[in-house]
Amino acid sequence: MANKMMVPLAAPSVFLPRGVLMPLVPTRPLDVALMRAALVDTPTTTWQSLEVADVTGSTNSDMVQRATTDPTCDRALLLAEYQTNGRGRYTRSFVAPPHSSISFSALIRTRTVTPQRWALLPLATGVAVIDGLRSALREVGVDAGVGAGSASGAPGEIDLSLKWPNDILCNGGKLAGMLVEMAAVDRTYPDGSSAAAIVPGVGINVTQSADELPVDYAVSLAMVLGDRTPSRENLAIAIFTELDRRVREWRQGGTAMLEDFVDRCSTIGQEVDVQLPGGAMAHGTAVDVAEDGCLLLRTAGGAVQAVRAGDVRHVRGGGCYLP
Repeated sequence: MANKMMVPLAAPSVFLPRGVLMPLVPTRPLDVALMRAALVDTPTTTWQSLEVADVTGSTNSDMVQRATTDPTCDRALLLAEYQTNGRGRYTRSFVAPPHSSISFSALIRTRTVTPQRWALLPLATGVAVIDGLRSALREVGVDAGVGAGSASGAPGEIDLSLKWPNDILCNGGKLAGMLVEMAAVDRTYPDGSSAAAIVPGVGINVTQSADELPVDYAVSLAMVLGDRTPSRENLAIAIFTELDRRVREWRQGGTAMLEDFVDRCSTIGQEVDVQLPGGAMAHGTAVDVAEDGCLLLRTAGGAVQAVRAGDVRHVRGGGCYLP
């Protein structure tokens, strides 16, 4: 990524054990002017707006509502310093102390993109987040390779990988999650293009300590990098720059994001159990991701099963589960 108005690293700190309720890296509010200058007030990206709310219920809920009530809103970013009702998949909550995470939703109109390609945007978002993280980390001298368990198997100082369908892992721990929602699906613009909006919402753990995370398999960048953790502004600028590129590729009919998702996905090649909507279980080896975003499993009998949605658990020897 080009050096766009980078800000200093967070001040040095130390790793803290469980039970010590202090942030690993000092926190502060986001510099909104800096991010707007790098992402909105520039010809190098196509974002039309960027806002930061001090407190809101859910950035996804806010953007879904905006998609319905404001037809002019497109390519818009909303971040929140604190969410009182942050949501993940299957009604899970996402809660983080103020100023400790990057919690955002993007509002992206489908326009002339056919419905058959809508499922590619969540994959493109996952790729953009992981590539943006790697770019920001390179700026501070951290080599973040694609996870050793992913298709490319490129090692680095830390390992980042995608877990189908919507998690980002760092050294095997959950660093980020995503919830994607649709809005205004049945509306059109006067030119006949679709006003349907896709709203990917992402929560990334940045400065939390272990006790500030909701589950014991979650991790923050500060837990891994300590005082080398990039600022939240640098991380956000890198991620949104990558997301802008991927959205443009998606709107122009490109499909590279599918191959790139598979290349960065540690689920591929793994034996997995998938809890399907409704409670049924699927088991097999993950072999690929289809063009519609489905995970393809090869079952014990050799058949290939397409999984459209579900909770994936990577299985290791002895029947134990990885995060």
